[in-house]
Amino acid sequence: MIKILFLGEIIGIPTIKEIQKNLNKIKDKYKIDFIIANADGASDGYGILKNSAIQLYKSGINILTCGDYIFNKKDVKELLKLPFLLRPYNLPNTMGGKGYIIHDFNENIKIAVINIIGRTNFLKIFPLDPFHTVSKILEKIDNSVKIKIVDFHGGTTSEIQAMHWFLAGKVSLITGTHLRIITSDYRIINNKTAIITGCGFCGSKHSIGGLRPDIEINKIKNGQFEYSKIDNENIQIQGIITDIDETSGNAISVNLLKENLN
Repeated sequence: MIKILFLGEIIGIPTIKEIQKNLNKIKDKYKIDFIIANADGASDGYGILKNSAIQLYKSGINILTCGDYIFNKKDVKELLKLPFLLRPYNLPNTMGGKGYIIHDFNENIKIAVINIIGRTNFLKIFPLDPFHTVSKILEKIDNSVKIKIVDFHGGTTSEIQAMHWFLAGKVSLITGTHLRIITSDYRIINNKTAIITGCGFCGSKHSIGGLRPDIEINKIKNGQFEYSKIDNENIQIQGIITDIDETSGNAISVNLLKENLN
């Protein structure tokens, strides 16, 4: 049995600092074997810098996934060279990077992690069909790789749930990211695939998606642009913990994680 923690989208430098201080304790508390985290907003809520990615990796996260903000930062070309970082496979590949990885957990067990993005509610990016894309990736992965995990960065709950059922019985775990909410629909379908529509986020629990409420309210209320700011108090990490059988790749159990860090 392998216990995998998938963390919802990491928001802001203050959250990175708290993860650096606390992740090993959480790993020991829950006896976690492998950690994946979506880091699409890790630097300021709107993208990730190379240095932030390295800090998260050194804190104990094995694989970082991303989303629609992956190309936002000026050091993106260097960022995408990091071997532990993924970007959505179905975005244009002119900038480089990779959309899936086969991780050698040990000499006998490999873990496939796939990063794809949906096509609804994204106005500034133009992804290829995620359903066709993920099917082609799965065809490339050797049958000896039993554990397959998909981060589906989706803009609507309906598209994320469609992907759940499209991949039911084909992969071990599908997590919905981007929405920055944690949902209660976590369960196992087709006796194999653990799913959740919203994997939550890591940031202030008294915020709007990790951002200061006063500014976000003003933006919506007044219709005028204002720079968002990270809320750096009451930081909580959210995600799911999934037990997966290493011989079959079947999910055995799935549970929510919520841990206050400061």
